[in-house]
Amino acid sequence: MAVYEIPIINAPRQRFETSFAGSSIALTLFFNTFLNRWGMDIEANGNVVTRGVRVVPNVDFLKRLNLGVGKLALLQHDPRASEPGRSELPAGQFRLYYMEP
Repeated sequence: MAVYEIPIINAPRQRFETSFAGSSIALTLFFNTFLNRWGMDIEANGNVVTRGVRVVPNVDFLKRLNLGVGKLALLQHDPRASEPGRSELPAGQFRLYYMEP
């Protein structure tokens, strides 16, 4: 099983378009300043499958969607980081990974 890191840049809203297991996938990450949290929208093959998913560590964001395209999870890389906040995510203290099925 191959694992790929999805790079997060220092921007409050960013969109990634790629292919997961032959399906066209678009991820939109955004920082909600009111909630002080990152959120994510996921599209598969041009269709919105979920909006506003709270980005938290150690959760497979694709599991409940039953897309059959693998796993997508945020993992903690810095043990001193407590939450994936506005600066922690782009700084690489938490990293987003895609794992093939």
